[in-house]
Amino acid sequence: MSDNPSIASSLGNPAEEAVRESRHQVLRELLGAYADRELPPETIAQIDAHLISCVECRRELDVQDAVRARLAKEPPAAPSPAFRARLGAALDALPAPVIAVAEPASRDAGVRELLHRRVTWIAISGWVVAMVLALVLASRSGGSAAPSDGARALVAPVKSVPLLDGVVNDYARVARGELPGRARDLSAVRAALGFPIEPLRAPNLRLLAAWTTSIAGEPAAVLAYRLDDQLVVQYLVAEDAFFRHPAVRSAVADRHLLTAAVDSKSLVAWPESATGTVLIGNVPSRLLQDVWTTERAR
Repeated sequence: MSDNPSIASSLGNPAEEAVRESRHQVLRELLGAYADRELPPETIAQIDAHLISCVECRRELDVQDAVRARLAKEPPAAPSPAFRARLGAALDALPAPVIAVAEPASRDAGVRELLHRRVTWIAISGWVVAMVLALVLASRSGGSAAPSDGARALVAPVKSVPLLDGVVNDYARVARGELPGRARDLSAVRAALGFPIEPLRAPNLRLLAAWTTSIAGEPAAVLAYRLDDQLVVQYLVAEDAFFRHPAVRSAVADRHLLTAAVDSKSLVAWPESATGTVLIGNVPSRLLQDVWTTERAR
């Protein structure tokens, strides 16, 4: 996908170009609120999708982030002597406050309050220690119980596998233009297809859009994500369509991950309980494999 926000519009008419430029300016004006996470989720999703293809807005966002980081480190400026003098004069002009003197608490009440605070502190400390121990034990057991099966490269050319070749071609088409859906369309996609559709949950992924398409003659769900500043797309197909080619069956046998590369694009694939996922992006293969590792840990 091009970093020039108007590359798609250069092939259209002037009216379409004006509409895209107007939308670009609106989204650019919202970058400050986007950086502060003050926008509704739908607007954030639109800006996420826009940032993938617009290097100008990404640079503007980097500048705003740098300014915020610098301001956070700067010590507050000391007030000038003139301001302190005006503030002191204003305080001196205020009427003297009336201070109510509370009755001293009884000795027994003070003892009870002290005991209550100590019991509360002991309870909180015990809860914290228990949580830390639980997390340590969970991490140790999780690390030893799930051996890594690793990845396995596709032994056949990608073009010889209709499913994978169709994914590569469709991704190239998607990456050249606007995403044909939004994240909120996920419910409609689920209703349109007869197999389960769950978005990926890796911490560095953000769902941008969802829609349906046909890959190698089979219905597929398409979920587009932002991975850092890059577009990655997940294609989900029914189980029988995923396992149809012997090269795919061989690669994912024994819970392995299928990996392949086409030009600058990386591709990974794995089966689910009733579906198969093909994940593709113009990113290093290890990033896509990390997504698979996160999914297996769920």
